[in-house]
Amino acid sequence: MDSTKKITKLTLEALKNKGLTPTPKNYEEEFLNQANSVDKELYQKLIQENVLSQIKYFVENLSEIISPSIDFNNDEKINSFLKKVNKNPIELLNKASIEELKEITKGRIEADRKVLKNKTDDIIKLSNLMEKYFDKTILESTNSSEKFDVIKTELKDLNISNASYRELGQLQSKLIDTIYSIEHSMQNNRVELNESKEQFDSLNKKIEELQKELAVVKQEKSTDFLTSVLNRRAYEEEVKKIEKKHEAFDSNYAIVFYDIDHFKQINDTYGHTCGDTVLKTFGQILKSLTRKEDVIARYGGEEFLALINYEEEKELYKYIKRVKNLISTTKFKYKDIGIHVEFSAGVSFRRNYKNYTDAKKKSDDLLYQAKKEGRNKVIFDNGVVL
Repeated sequence: MDSTKKITKLTLEALKNKGLTPTPKNYEEEFLNQANSVDKELYQKLIQENVLSQIKYFVENLSEIISPSIDFNNDEKINSFLKKVNKNPIELLNKASIEELKEITKGRIEADRKVLKNKTDDIIKLSNLMEKYFDKTILESTNSSEKFDVIKTELKDLNISNASYRELGQLQSKLIDTIYSIEHSMQNNRVELNESKEQFDSLNKKIEELQKELAVVKQEKSTDFLTSVLNRRAYEEEVKKIEKKHEAFDSNYAIVFYDIDHFKQINDTYGHTCGDTVLKTFGQILKSLTRKEDVIARYGGEEFLALINYEEEKELYKYIKRVKNLISTTKFKYKDIGIHVEFSAGVSFRRNYKNYTDAKKKSDDLLYQAKKEGRNKVIFDNGVVL
């Protein structure tokens, strides 16, 4: 009790000396600082209570975080995990629980993807069936009654998945009713149906053209036109994604800052067209050696940035060795000229820094160091040089 009174008094004096208003947040932070100085045992108890409180708050909201967004079937794994951590929130800090949470999250995503695929497949089934008979049945005058019977039978027998039955089952029934209606009024609406078919074809063609244009625009927006790797804007978006993964699961990744050695000399000797060829080839090599889950981008000029996921640091060494080996053994072709290209790079391991900005700056500094020390080398932030 004496320690508590003393800490309280010191806390109020410290806040006054620092010119801080004694808000709950300021008081709590300063109280912990003073407790650390006065009573180590009390400080450790307060820290543990604070951490446990934060864990409990996270557990209370965990069900909303890992609940499926599309597949709403009851998942026993999710319920069992939530019961376990609700009963004892500190379980959430165990490595086994973290791995279990990762597996649950992965399973939830796969379940959502499966439902989405089923829904898409069902829509395609209906669309293909209607398109199949639009040409061959509705617009033909012979044997139309018999062919309408075939359509109705196929619609009734169409296998709709359970995931889509609630939405598409009603659509299936409406389509059957529509076929009956069309069959009844077929003779009186032949001309109108022909016009509708033309409009449908025209609209479908426009949609296909717009989809192609959209795909091209999207690709151009995120891709460097010369090297076909990601551009700087797209790279920044990928950084946000990988940082969220790092913060949520403490996943490991490294930042590799590449720079082509003596690139200005190549431009001055052979011309800018040759320089563009070197950049394009260099980018293609990096892209070919980079996995889909990793990121490679042109950052500017002859600089490239890579975000490489890993479990053990030796994976990074192997990756860099593969890049160095392929670059050093490749003759960059320009017309009849074979140009030998070298590069320097700096590598920082994200986990060694408070934030991405600090990690990126370190990789940039190491790149500069590699240039300064003679080029054609890769320096890691742990002192390893390749």
